[in-house]
Amino acid sequence: MGVSGTMPSMPSLPAPPEMPTEVKVIIDAIGHSVRTEILRQLSERSLGVQEVADATGTKQTAARKHLAILEEAGLVIANAPPSERKSGGRGRAVLWRINVERAEEVGRIWVTYVTGRRSPAAEQDGSV
Repeated sequence: MGVSGTMPSMPSLPAPPEMPTEVKVIIDAIGHSVRTEILRQLSERSLGVQEVADATGTKQTAARKHLAILEEAGLVIANAPPSERKSGGRGRAVLWRINVERAEEVGRIWVTYVTGRRSPAAEQDGSV
C-alpha cells in the first residue's frame, strides 16, 4: 500500500505485439472495474444511465462513456439507436441491457487466449 493507504498505481504497459486485436479490444472494454460492474448490474435487469451511475458510484457523464465503450464492443444494447439519443441525456430515456451472447463469446475468447488453447473456429479452418 502507498503512503496514503491506497494501492500504488500500476504503470500502463503496451500490449504485447502478438496479442490478437480482438483480445486487446476485450481488455480495453472489460479491463476497467466500473465497466465490469456495469455488465454485472445489467445482467440483473435493464437500467437507465442514472441507475447505472448510482449502481456504480459514478457520475452520469462517466456512466455514459463507459456504456459507449461497452456498446462499441457489442457487450451492451440500448433500446434506442444512437441516432435517437441526444448528447448529455436530453433525449428520450434509454434503457441498457447486457448482450449475453456477446458476453459469453468474450469469455470464451479470453479463456482461449489466456490458457493458450486453440479456438474451435481456428482449428476448423487450420489457422492459429
